[in-house]
Amino acid sequence: MPDRRFVQESAEFTASYDLSPEDVGVLTVELLASLTSAWPEKYRYVGIEIAGGSPFSNIARHIERVVFEASFGNDAAQMTAEYGPYESASVFFVSIDRCTGMPSGALRIIGNSPRGFKSLNDARSEPFSIRPDDVAVQHAIHDPDALWDVGTVAVLPEHRSGAGAVSVQLYRAMYLSALQHGIDHLISIIDDVPLRKLIEYLGIPFVPLAGSAPGPYLGSPMSQAVYCHVPDFQPRTRRHRWTVRGFLARKALARLARGSEDDALSLVS
Repeated sequence: MPDRRFVQESAEFTASYDLSPEDVGVLTVELLASLTSAWPEKYRYVGIEIAGGSPFSNIARHIERVVFEASFGNDAAQMTAEYGPYESASVFFVSIDRCTGMPSGALRIIGNSPRGFKSLNDARSEPFSIRPDDVAVQHAIHDPDALWDVGTVAVLPEHRSGAGAVSVQLYRAMYLSALQHGIDHLISIIDDVPLRKLIEYLGIPFVPLAGSAPGPYLGSPMSQAVYCHVPDFQPRTRRHRWTVRGFLARKALARLARGSEDDALSLVS
């Protein structure tokens, strides 16, 4: 995975899922103060890419833990056990609410590393029983450095309205960063409820990973292992604007497919 440090990594840094709200607030203020981006005042939410070794990345881990513990019972200890092996290969996209000065959502990607990809490693077991070789063949993945694993997407409950502004911003930031870094393939394991919204309303071209069936996963009663071909992302989401459900999500699709709010993002180049 390319070296993509957003800020200087610290030898003292420890990944943590157990920050207090006060600590998160202090980190968020410091993060915003460290940036040179001049975002237009009209944007409530701004999206920032953060290296997994930056102290600011614990803002994202806090969001992951809060959302996953409330939804699936995954506390800080379980999050550490599940994602600890992949921390060095993780990069985060964080959405900040400028009205409150606090984070609103986070998306983690896991790049290629000696530990492999979490979704592929987990999907070997029941209920998915997917062989990595089958994934490589069926989805024509020839270079693991061109693959990202969408490890988590987490949006705090109070930010889940507004035409999906936060989740759309996170997926748009990830897509643009994937283009910058030559990523052709995405994999993930996603809970069935948000997955249906991503496909049916936003047209994101997720398909079952290697033709697999859904099943329970990490506290979710029904999740699906999925694959997305990055070159298909923008054409598919743009075409989706002309469907009935796409029309209902037209404001979100303007941000996702046409990049109408890309100047609200700060990405590593």
